[in-house]
Amino acid sequence: MSLQISKSRLQRVVRLRRRRTGTGEKVPFRTGTFLACVYVALAALFALAAAFVTRRYIPAGTQHEVELYLGVQITVLAAAFVCGRLLLGVLAPETVSRNSRALMLLLASVLSNALVAGLVAGSARYAPEQLHGPLADGGFIPFLVPYLFLPVFCTLLAGPGAGIAMGVAGSVQNLLFVPASAGLQTALVGLATAVAAPLLVARVHRRGRLVRLCLAAGSLQLLGALSNAIGQLATLPEYTRASLAALLPPFGMALTLTLVSVAASVAAVLVLLGFFEHLFGACSDIRLAAFADLGHPLLARLALEAPGTYHHSIIVATLAADAAEKIGADPILARVGGYYHDVGKLANPEAFTENVGAGAPTVHDGIAPSMSAIILASHVKDGVGLAMDYALPAPVRRIVEEHHGTTRMAWFYDKALRQAEERAKETGGEPEPVDENPFRYAGPKPSFAESAIVALADSVEAASRSLSRPSPAAIEKLVGSIVDGKVADGQLSDAPVTMRDVADAKRAFVSSLSTILHARIPYPKPPEKAG
Repeated sequence: MSLQISKSRLQRVVRLRRRRTGTGEKVPFRTGTFLACVYVALAALFALAAAFVTRRYIPAGTQHEVELYLGVQITVLAAAFVCGRLLLGVLAPETVSRNSRALMLLLASVLSNALVAGLVAGSARYAPEQLHGPLADGGFIPFLVPYLFLPVFCTLLAGPGAGIAMGVAGSVQNLLFVPASAGLQTALVGLATAVAAPLLVARVHRRGRLVRLCLAAGSLQLLGALSNAIGQLATLPEYTRASLAALLPPFGMALTLTLVSVAASVAAVLVLLGFFEHLFGACSDIRLAAFADLGHPLLARLALEAPGTYHHSIIVATLAADAAEKIGADPILARVGGYYHDVGKLANPEAFTENVGAGAPTVHDGIAPSMSAIILASHVKDGVGLAMDYALPAPVRRIVEEHHGTTRMAWFYDKALRQAEERAKETGGEPEPVDENPFRYAGPKPSFAESAIVALADSVEAASRSLSRPSPAAIEKLVGSIVDGKVADGQLSDAPVTMRDVADAKRAFVSSLSTILHARIPYPKPPEKAG
């Protein structure tokens, strides 16, 4: 039976990750296939235009006739789009079904083409003699191709899967801008960079580290440029290769142009990243790192006005980050989501027990359980409002909105049941049924892995406060009951996490809580002094 449940769950997770659009509903124009085709067509036209601009700087001996040239360019474009679409479907399926993400990636490709054309045109304008000197046959152009820009930029915006897919597509598309004699070297350097660069920058969250890693990835481009220069030198007459003086200018030119290309790629990424994040609602780890600072104004308010909630949020963030690391999710997003998930409690801090002293009266003592449920549920909407006021990233806002899902407020629901039983005893009749819907949060349920992890960590941390003797066995039993209850209640049904992910998360929670709640050896009392 458990095996059948696991298979069913796995199939559902696969469907969620691919985010199928075939729901039977009418697909609006702005998210339809037709508009996606329009995006692709416009990107292809721009690529052809940029290639035509670059073509004028290739010596006439390496150019094709116009008819053959157009045919080759169209074939290369078609191959690039096919490679990109197939790899996106495998490595980043969530970007395929969202036209906003598809448009974002296509616009990044357009900017890559514009960067190539700009670098080639600018270099040919300001250094024409040097560029056409030792390197014959237009061989300077492959050194100026910004191999790093597209894979790094797409990785920061949409993840390493999208970065690899777009990097491979870009390596094919770069053939539009180089002479036929340099096509093989250009494709090989592009493919190597497309695989290495996303893996290097996948978890970077500091701009300084991003620059260093891009320079490290640029070494692949430098090696490719030098091998290309050697290939170009092999075509020169024998007497020009006889002395070292004849070898130095081509190698110096290859090194200079490669450094210019790498620097232009890094500068373009840093300049355009914030604009794309704002325009398309994307969120890179670099942007998330700014909100991970505990000195952020919203977290400073939480620490001052709701210290109990602040302490709870810090522990939830730690638990969520550790669990996200275990299941392969984004630990930075999970940590930041944990920091801000309960900021809505700032609207009414005294309504929550962690901000009230033990045994102190609360606002819930003299009101009906249904009213208490309304007060508790309001902190989710208040949190979303604060998240918008403080311009928190879109994924963090979704965590704030989803961290309770449609969970039942068990304490107040049980209180309502007890009150119904007491009234029944007074009247001598049967207790009236209590509708549980008013005692459930409005949702939505967690819709992505980091949101689900924060929701589980929130419940686990709150329940762990009830442990009088937090032994590892007691913590493991508590975590198992809380997480299994969430799964049984269907709170993870919309999140793309497998049962193995849930099991790994439970182990991470137990390990972290055992460290946080470990028992301390009591210190001996000092001996009393005589007299």
